[in-house]
Amino acid sequence: MTYRDESAIQFAHVAQSVVRHLSATTGLPTWVLVRDDGAGAHALAAHDPSDAIRGAQLVPTDVGMGAPHRVETVIALPDRRPFGRLIGFGQAAVPPGPEVTAAAEAFVLVLGALAASEMTLLQDRRQMEVREALFDPLTGLATRQGWEQRLRRDERLCADFGETAAVIIIELDELKLRNEQHGHSAGDEQLRLAGTLVRGVLGERHYGARVTGDRIGVLMVGVGLHEVGELERELRHSLTGSQISALVGVGHRSPDRTLHDAVAAADSQLEAAIADAPVSEANAMEAAEMLGAIERGEIGAYFQPVVDLRTGAVVAVEALARWWTPEGVREPDRFLQPLGRAGLLGALFDRILDDGLAHLSQFRAVSPNLRLAVNIEFDSKADSSLLASVSERLQRHGIPAEALSIELSERQTFELTEAIRNDLVAVAELGVELMLDDFGTGFASLETLTSLPISGVKLDRRFTGQVVNGDREPVVVKAMIAMAAEAGLSVI
Repeated sequence: MTYRDESAIQFAHVAQSVVRHLSATTGLPTWVLVRDDGAGAHALAAHDPSDAIRGAQLVPTDVGMGAPHRVETVIALPDRRPFGRLIGFGQAAVPPGPEVTAAAEAFVLVLGALAASEMTLLQDRRQMEVREALFDPLTGLATRQGWEQRLRRDERLCADFGETAAVIIIELDELKLRNEQHGHSAGDEQLRLAGTLVRGVLGERHYGARVTGDRIGVLMVGVGLHEVGELERELRHSLTGSQISALVGVGHRSPDRTLHDAVAAADSQLEAAIADAPVSEANAMEAAEMLGAIERGEIGAYFQPVVDLRTGAVVAVEALARWWTPEGVREPDRFLQPLGRAGLLGALFDRILDDGLAHLSQFRAVSPNLRLAVNIEFDSKADSSLLASVSERLQRHGIPAEALSIELSERQTFELTEAIRNDLVAVAELGVELMLDDFGTGFASLETLTSLPISGVKLDRRFTGQVVNGDREPVVVKAMIAMAAEAGLSVI
């Protein structure tokens, strides 16, 4: 049996067979194998003719105590550490004799040895995965891919052996501001420091990963509520002590919920912390200024042609956001970050979409098949529906859905919530084309192209800009075009 043989993990199956056998042979109808923690007892396996007790649920620590007959035997690991308890109870025609206790004691020896062997097997596999995993170069933590693999692995460990677990999600809430004010090198330095600090707190016992551009995830297995709280406080203290502003969310796994549920709970707590974060007077004034610019039409669309290289015809126009000011026209890199901080990216998209569709209705009088492309950025606190926004404006301007493309960047696909993904799917079902912008920058995976109804990709200019003079770029671009063609995607 090797550590790579996942089919060799048999503890849960054997435990269920044991309780079923004892129910059939001992005269006690209900048997349950439990592990205790500070909150109660986890039923890892159960056989109950009344179906009141099932595996993978919380039960009282004194389960069956009120029954007419009850037998309890402690399960210990070979090193004598307690693992759990095997309990049988119920109404029996004949009170259970010493042979019932002897049968239970024989089985707990087998279960203790099997649990120790297979838990060691899984722990070895987890350590091997850590050594083989890809690591984020800035933080030294695992990548998002490693995080997802570890969640799946540890979910099995928790489900089969009743291990407790928790998730902490940390957002470096001033990272985007630092990038805007001091450049990406300053943001990278903050990420390096945050990764070093988090790794120092976690040590070898717990798992950390960079799960999005500005979020770090921590996964803890075999921990109690007190230890989770202590680790959370230590992480906060370490980061704030180094002048790193961070918001934190915590989620706990329970017997009837998975580790992915714990991640969702941590994300929810984090979003609540973001919503409750105080807004400075300067930021409030900045937000008011930008909202006024959007409402007065000072921020609007410039248009860039999309040309079919085979015919030379202009087949679409891309609406680009620009801000007209007395000092001149501002490019997006001067106002997107402040708009994001103010939660106004949704308002910006609505404005550019509205302006773009209004112009498109005029352009199509000359070129009836002309299409419009609009970029989108998502607010972390967005509460408006993308579907409602798009469908209402298409109807208002009399433009068919097939004439609109919405472009989202690879970076964004790294951070999409389930709600936004559902909205994007619904918009695509209207007939709107979804395009993946900046393709090839390294954020998106092939999973993105299959989990979202993407119709086409836009190759990033860092590749196409050097096609003529570069050494490797022509080969890379050809490979990317071939891959897109094989997947049935259009290429810009």
